[in-house]
Amino acid sequence: MSIEREELDGFEVAYSVQVDNSRMLELLVDEIETGDCFWQITNSCGQILDSSDRYEDQAHCLRDGLNKSLA
Repeated sequence: MSIEREELDGFEVAYSVQVDNSRMLELLVDEIETGDCFWQITNSCGQILDSSDRYEDQAHCLRDGLNKSLA
């Protein structure tokens, strides 16, 4: 289950990586309040193709996002 769009207030892109010619993996972090994060995969138009639930650990979030985007 992914995070609802209205829950994204305060989240900012902390890291992004080009997966291939048409996809980008982004790590979004709530740096102001909780430090929680989630990953999302977007296409070249910025549409979200897939996203995760919240993580408390940024390293695990990034690892899982990379694994998902390369699967």
